[in-house]
Amino acid sequence: RENDFGSRNIHNKLAKIGINISQGTIAGWIYRNKEPFIIKILKQIKNGSEELTPEKAYIIGTLCGDGYTTTKYRIGLGVCDQEFTNYFQHCIEKAYGVTYSINKIKPQKSNFSNNPKSQYIILFGSKLIFQDLQRYCTSFKSYEWKVPTQIKNAPKEIQASFIKGFADSEGCVRFRNGSGEIAIYSHNKNGLEDIQRLLKNTFEIRVSLNQKKACYYLDIIDYISLKKFYDEIGFVIKRKQETLKQVLSSYKRKGLRRYSKEFKLLAMQLLKQGINH
Repeated sequence: RENDFGSRNIHNKLAKIGINISQGTIAGWIYRNKEPFIIKILKQIKNGSEELTPEKAYIIGTLCGDGYTTTKYRIGLGVCDQEFTNYFQHCIEKAYGVTYSINKIKPQKSNFSNNPKSQYIILFGSKLIFQDLQRYCTSFKSYEWKVPTQIKNAPKEIQASFIKGFADSEGCVRFRNGSGEIAIYSHNKNGLEDIQRLLKNTFEIRVSLNQKKACYYLDIIDYISLKKFYDEIGFVIKRKQETLKQVLSSYKRKGLRRYSKEFKLLAMQLLKQGINH
């Protein structure tokens, strides 16, 4: 700027020596304090970021679901729930000590949707973060991701955070006809089997693995398991957590409890004697 080198002047001079960078990109460097992409890739991360924390476990779980990695060391997440993207951003900052912005894309009507929702997108390039995440999972593609060994051997809090990230991505809560369930979907059967074992062994949650066409899903339906999921894992996405809370409240109104075996046997005997429910 001191030498009157505007974005057009710089663009033209670079083009003469075979470097093709758009005038808009150069204007961002000069007038909006944006950094060249290669500088962002090499941005240093904080010391101790190699440690497996709950925040990093959430990032890994999200990347196995709605998140993604691409070429040029890019990592991203694009969803309709703003709190989901905000928490993913928070986890990146907490785990690695760097901050990346979130962009909001306004909805546009199409032939497929008359009421589209806004998208909240975080996309950044970081070679150091990318390489660190690959220590846990070499591929986050739908059919290739695996629950990392480090997660399987980690404390309960770490495992809960991983499952939360995946459930925020691929889980849903259904509440109809007075009963509810949590369903977590994926095309990756082996990955779901790993999560199923974590839920059973670590959290004592009863969960079944089912198949619907080419897709598999984990199903949680009984009150005690739903309550454990709510208390020990939960969702960051508010609408899912609120629906699960409504499901649990409906069970409480019905007075469902965990009766002893002796109580159940006595109840069956009384029924056989002709006493009503």
